[in-house]
Amino acid sequence: MIYPWQAHAWQQYVHYLASERLTHAILVSGPAAIGKQEFCRTYAQRMNCTKPGPQEHPCGACDNCHLIRAGTHPDVRFINMEEAGAADRSEQIRVDDIREINRFMALSRQQGQFKVVCINHAHRMNINAANALLKTLEEPPAGSVLFLISHRPEQLPATIRSRCQTWKFSVPDPALALHWLQEKATGPAWQDLLGACGGRPLLAWESHDSGLGKTRTAFYEQLLALMTGRETVTGMSSRLRNEDPERIIEWLQAWCGDLIRCCYKEHPETIENPDVLEGLQNLAQQTTPPCLFDCLDQLAESRRIASVSMNQRLFIENMLVQCQQSLQPPSLQGR
Repeated sequence: MIYPWQAHAWQQYVHYLASERLTHAILVSGPAAIGKQEFCRTYAQRMNCTKPGPQEHPCGACDNCHLIRAGTHPDVRFINMEEAGAADRSEQIRVDDIREINRFMALSRQQGQFKVVCINHAHRMNINAANALLKTLEEPPAGSVLFLISHRPEQLPATIRSRCQTWKFSVPDPALALHWLQEKATGPAWQDLLGACGGRPLLAWESHDSGLGKTRTAFYEQLLALMTGRETVTGMSSRLRNEDPERIIEWLQAWCGDLIRCCYKEHPETIENPDVLEGLQNLAQQTTPPCLFDCLDQLAESRRIASVSMNQRLFIENMLVQCQQSLQPPSLQGR
């Protein structure tokens, strides 16, 4: 399936296939929860489809299409692409995983026109896994294509990135994303939820469908209570102990960005969390943009190491303390 906001990219990249411009390795980059996984899954299906339909979409009816959709095609492998939601968090990709991929890629094709491997969260390869993958990138088997999907491409080694053709995806046009959400379900305030999810429609849908939207609302209520002295760091971290740290970082970064906007303008035109604007306006009087920019830098560093094994509760507490410190009275900041 190709999402409406991917139509132009589909036509561009399917032309690469028709004109034999595909390279042996493709880095598919862009924000999380915008449909990169499904795009690559459908593209892999098209690469081996025997009866493509209008707009060069896979027919969905031939043997290759059926096997790929079922995950049983002998020439196609999907890694870390389980249908577990837009915010699925995978474990580190280890060297043994990559060695198995290398062995698979070296085998002769059995049924399809291409040998295809799609690795989601490719940035989770450890250094040994990345080095092992270089062998396949430097000596690719004929008729093989490797897709590396990542919303953190900068974390991949330069030796990997330099050997890949890059397909960049961006946050969808708001009108297209909003229309898609409204067609799926009526009732929710989709525009506010889409804004709160950074314009990412799949995350907005997951937030509504799984109850994550309520979790997010509760998080910001707790965060406001923490910043106004009605909650403690340990109390809040206890409630968040089962949450995905990367999701918490995203929420804190969005909150910090909105707070910066409120420092410059009481009613900013662009804001990610319009439902908590009143609380942000009050907090903006207790801080300055430089303090908040420092906090964003620290959150960015936390995001960089979020996939490393650690004490999750202490990790969350450290981020909450960083946000607290950004709201110290100006007379105390920098002491």
